[in-house]
Amino acid sequence: MKVAAGPLRLPLTAALATGLSSICLGSAFLTGSWFLPAMFAIVFVLLGTELARRMSAPPVIVPLVGVLTLTGYLVARYAHSEAFLWIIPDRSALHRLAELGSQGNDQISHYAAPVAVTPGLELLAVAGIGFVALAVDTLAVTLRRAALAGLPLLALYTVPASVSPEGVSWEAFALGGAGYLALLLAESRERLSRWGRPLRFSATRTDWQADVETAPLAQVGRRVGAAALGLALVVPALMPTLGVGSFGLGGPGLGLGRGGNKVAVINPIIDLGQDLRQDRNRQVIRYEGTPTYLRMVGLDVFTGDTWRPSEISAPKRQNVENGLPNPPGLTNQVTRKRQRHKIEVFDLEQQFLPLPYPAQRVSINGRWVYDTATFNVFSVNSSTRRLTYQVTDLALGPTPAQLRAAPDAPASLDRFLQLPLGIPAEVQRIAKQIVGKAPTHYDEALALQDWLRDPTEFTYSTDVADSVGDANGARAIAAFLDTRRGYCVHFASTMAVMARQLGIPARVAVGFTAGTRDAKGRMVVTLHDAHSWPELYFEGAGWVAFEPTPGSRTGSPPPWARAAVAPIGGGSDATAVPTPAATGGTGVNPRVRAPESFNNAKKATSGSQSVFQRLNLPKVPTVVVLIALLAGLVPSATRLVVRRRRWRGARTPADTVAAAWAELRDTLVDYGYLWRPSDSPRRGAARVSEEMALTGASDQAVRRLGAATERARYATTLGEVGDLRADVETVRAALGDATTSWGRARARWLPRSTREVAAASSERMADGFDAVDDVVATVRERVFSGRSRRGGGSTAPRPAP
Repeated sequence: MKVAAGPLRLPLTAALATGLSSICLGSAFLTGSWFLPAMFAIVFVLLGTELARRMSAPPVIVPLVGVLTLTGYLVARYAHSEAFLWIIPDRSALHRLAELGSQGNDQISHYAAPVAVTPGLELLAVAGIGFVALAVDTLAVTLRRAALAGLPLLALYTVPASVSPEGVSWEAFALGGAGYLALLLAESRERLSRWGRPLRFSATRTDWQADVETAPLAQVGRRVGAAALGLALVVPALMPTLGVGSFGLGGPGLGLGRGGNKVAVINPIIDLGQDLRQDRNRQVIRYEGTPTYLRMVGLDVFTGDTWRPSEISAPKRQNVENGLPNPPGLTNQVTRKRQRHKIEVFDLEQQFLPLPYPAQRVSINGRWVYDTATFNVFSVNSSTRRLTYQVTDLALGPTPAQLRAAPDAPASLDRFLQLPLGIPAEVQRIAKQIVGKAPTHYDEALALQDWLRDPTEFTYSTDVADSVGDANGARAIAAFLDTRRGYCVHFASTMAVMARQLGIPARVAVGFTAGTRDAKGRMVVTLHDAHSWPELYFEGAGWVAFEPTPGSRTGSPPPWARAAVAPIGGGSDATAVPTPAATGGTGVNPRVRAPESFNNAKKATSGSQSVFQRLNLPKVPTVVVLIALLAGLVPSATRLVVRRRRWRGARTPADTVAAAWAELRDTLVDYGYLWRPSDSPRRGAARVSEEMALTGASDQAVRRLGAATERARYATTLGEVGDLRADVETVRAALGDATTSWGRARARWLPRSTREVAAASSERMADGFDAVDDVVATVRERVFSGRSRRGGGSTAPRPAP
């Protein structure tokens, strides 16, 4: 069996459906740089499969050709330097693709959507969309099963719906649904065009068409598809994000406990060396305020291979806009100065927020939370790129005397002393040799810092030996101590490991140095200002930053780590030399709760919070209740609008009579009376009075309405009609008194007369669709007039000889 090549309508529609459906993936990425490469992947799949069909290849061969063309495109884009003739994959090219795919998979397992578009993630997205396009083409075009093609298209929708916090927007869903409906219509039209054999005539007929006329079916299909798509858009439009927390059954911040989600993050120290070696030193941050180090993350776990942040949690109540607690371990004896910084981040894709340390409050858009164990501020679904925020923080000034007098760290900080097996004994031997008989941990820290900063002992350079590389584990530290050449990562890692070996709780911080001032007095931080430094814990001062990286790179060490200590906020040295602030981190028990003053000091309103978040309401039940209430109000509101328009449009006595009679009929229908259209006004009024048992004023009112309507229709002069509106209200009141409470409630909130309004609205919608069909048919006739039609493989009729 071979695949017959037909018109290009169906394969092009299949490709279009895949392209439109892939827009749903946009919510999973921070940028759209993946989209254009993905569209080229769809094009190459289309070219390969259509070429195979044009060559009458067997059905099993068609998708294989599509795989080959897609693979060639992926190789040309992501592994051309390793491939033969730039597009033919060999072992090295396939290895490169596998390596990129592995990197992308690692980032998926670490980052929460939306994520930055890296080469690995782009490869996975482009390859995935390409194979979806191949599956759609195979099912819809090769196998003629367009309905089944919805399954691979559904994958493009379910991925972002399950991983992206924002879900899939209703616009993206509408585009994908429209593409799928177009594919179904195209496949149905082509299937119809293949029915039977076209008739031939012995005489020329100018209006003869070789294919089946599908306009009526297309008209019905468009209506059904539009209705289905419109109905399907209701849920995504109103509730674009669904999760357990949306139903009030769990999730962060919905219970009474700590809550929170465990979050895995990318370790920024891994790429620090590459950033420092970048040829282009681009600007990444600009801020206003006192020069200071900008700390992104504290790395508190040393595995032996690297420093990394520990597993962190993200409780909703720990939003940085609500304030951060006072740094544990910090006492009032340490001088402090409150200061403010306005920070603007440019092209920097990070999950951690660059901040002066310790920050007290951050005014920022988005949901940024802090970890109580490290004070790392991060977001599970945002990036620092193109972000502007304001920070209130503390500049701390511990004195050498305070640090020397610090008692031993509490037992809760023992995890900051943990070291894995396998660290060369030479490292500890050198550490003990350097500190000698230093009397305190502070003097030991100074000894280590001064030794590492000694230019006669160490050389700062990003050009390091292969044995050192960009690593920061135990082997890299031993190689660094042997070569005495490295950059900030090696200096900070070495001092932190040696401090732990000496019994000083230590961790490594990653961020940026203070930068340089521009012409307007603002501090500008570039990519080459990326930096790493150790933080050591001293009871009473908290976590204190030291600077072991040589002065050729960092300038002077912090004031408390120098012989002459400058007063905080004063003196030329305090402002001229950018130094890291002493940090009162949270190295104590990670279960320490924030003071109540911070927990209760929540902003009344927040631009980054929705109404559901501010009122602490579960999203789905609340929306369902609101929809039910609105749906219940629609009939009564419609009845009220009809009544008001009716009376407002009665400008003449005849109009008033007609409005009163119509209002009487609707009122009777609302109360369950079955009106007989065949009755005359007089007979109708009499029947109403009899069957509804009207007496007295209500009987006279309904008979006046019938008589006035009869005169308005048949008499030459209308005469005096009286207050017909009051007569209608009299009849309505009598009907209400004669029925039950449920009957009155139903007549008011669920009036039966609104069914006619719904029917009229549906008729108008149908008329609108008819008008659209007429316009489309007219445009199509004008565009395609005079052109030969190519339906079902038939040919134009020829006159009989």
